[in-house]
Amino acid sequence: MNRIAEIEELKALILEGNKLKKLPESNNVFETSRPLGLAVPITSQMDNWIDTSIQLIYSLLPKIIIDSNFAEVANIYKECVNKNQVITSNRKQNINKVIMILNACLNFFEWYIVFDQEKLNVQQKAEYYFCSLEAIVQYIQREHISSLIDLEDGRTKKTVLLHLYGRIFQLASSIIKLNDLNCCQLLGASLRSLLELYIDMQLIKNDTIENGIEKFLSFSNIYEFHSASNLIRIDKEIQRPISESSKLIKIVQNSEQIEQKASSLWNKKPNKILHWTDLKFEDRCRKANELEFFRHVYYYGNMYIHSCYSPFPKMKDDAHLLCAYVYSLTSEIFKKSTDLLLNEIDITQKKEIIQESEKIYLCFGGFQTWKSSIAASRAITK
Repeated sequence: MNRIAEIEELKALILEGNKLKKLPESNNVFETSRPLGLAVPITSQMDNWIDTSIQLIYSLLPKIIIDSNFAEVANIYKECVNKNQVITSNRKQNINKVIMILNACLNFFEWYIVFDQEKLNVQQKAEYYFCSLEAIVQYIQREHISSLIDLEDGRTKKTVLLHLYGRIFQLASSIIKLNDLNCCQLLGASLRSLLELYIDMQLIKNDTIENGIEKFLSFSNIYEFHSASNLIRIDKEIQRPISESSKLIKIVQNSEQIEQKASSLWNKKPNKILHWTDLKFEDRCRKANELEFFRHVYYYGNMYIHSCYSPFPKMKDDAHLLCAYVYSLTSEIFKKSTDLLLNEIDITQKKEIIQESEKIYLCFGGFQTWKSSIAASRAITK
């Protein structure tokens, strides 16, 4: 995270703010503005400095950090800056508040550019990645999900992407509730499912699969037919009463139409189509240029899905390490899928949501770790 330019800008604004504090606050007092050589009222300079400083703070930090940690600046922003109103009172008081926050930002970013996640212990790593994931999921739920309701428009790419993203969001929302060490096994299994949905989004977005949208939307009927056929076969074997299989029988009665659909789209029998792409997961990842994700997730996730001897974490450190791994990758996949969707559909505040998500993803976990380190240092000195 390279913030050298922003750090220099923070320092310059702090220096300028300290100078402005010493000047008289009056609309009748002017100072020459360099390098333009214009006489500018001191009060206008104060207003402009406050506006510029707060805009920089909001460009560096997500609102969730500002609202919860820097309420004074959030209030000035909401009351004055964001409404494009000239600040007509309490200028010097506001300058003091903003300088304090600029100093806090400076301290954080100077700490963060040398921060090394690898030096965190395993519990701290789990907390670092978890709080970042939780923040980005909650932000999307609060600011974004309601705008997606009722946007599906028939058998289109938009409909498929919205459906897949909805499932990803629900899964990520469930994952942040799995914050107990005993949830490790389910976390590992959930990560694989999350990746499969994200890869499907990539394939649909890029039109990688021929007739991909129609295949995706038709596959549920193929799968339902295939499953019903197998269940009827099993019911006969276990001599289950036919009346109890009536719903399944109704599904398979539509066999001619289903077989025609399977033949026209996949050139196969329904029972030979195991995924809407008719590709193995590794090949799907390869086509989506996400083979590295496959390398990190698939076999690891399988360990907690299939019945085999798996090294279920027996020690707290092992459990924390697994949690950190899942939360980290989930956060990355969730952000990527959010960006993908927003770049494909047109909704209000699209740019703002992408930028805010990026800021949460990049620095929220670090900020929480920084806060904890400050609190720990203060506790030691008491």
